[in-house]
Amino acid sequence: MEAQTLMLEEAEWRDGDGEVLTGSGAVDVPGLLAEMEGYRFILDQQASTPGHLVWSDAADTGDWQPHWVVLQNAGGDPLIGDISRPEVPVLWDWHGQGHWSPQPLYPSLQMLMERIEVYTPPPATGVSPTVFYTVHLTDLGDQPLKVLTALKAHASYSQLAGANLLKLKHQLPLKLLDDNISESWKDELVRRFEALGARVQVTGRVFRAADPGS
Repeated sequence: MEAQTLMLEEAEWRDGDGEVLTGSGAVDVPGLLAEMEGYRFILDQQASTPGHLVWSDAADTGDWQPHWVVLQNAGGDPLIGDISRPEVPVLWDWHGQGHWSPQPLYPSLQMLMERIEVYTPPPATGVSPTVFYTVHLTDLGDQPLKVLTALKAHASYSQLAGANLLKLKHQLPLKLLDDNISESWKDELVRRFEALGARVQVTGRVFRAADPGS
């Protein structure tokens, strides 16, 4: 599903703040562990070096429960599965608050799966122009490790870890969005990375479809 844009049916689950799911989605245990980087596993920026990353486990302090796994995220806000119960209730929380206090979203994993759908853009009508956005990350700013960690929530970079993730700082500019018509998703990427001190460049390509009735 990496080439697809996934979203939840109910746009109001985050007060309308974007229903597009931005994680790659885990399919095995290593994938689940990788999805929890930045949530349960926190990069120690003071102790880490490019050749040796040091992680802390938020479960050791009780801020994250050992039976929580990150199933997906939307703009970094995690959808959490509670695997201590057979039906796997699904919780969610805002990222960046300084603590975790997830709220119930669905009573079971099955219900979450039933509500995930593939986004299909509406067909072009009339002669209204459509703008296709491309977004690049051009500079990591003063806190590059935070920005690189945030890239883990992006499907194109979610499989990278350790030294491979750090190599990205030598591969700027990094593409975050390619010829996508979603203005809200473009704005969300800009907001998220600029909040971390990074620089983001947006370009738009205008396409005018001919009126089928003309």
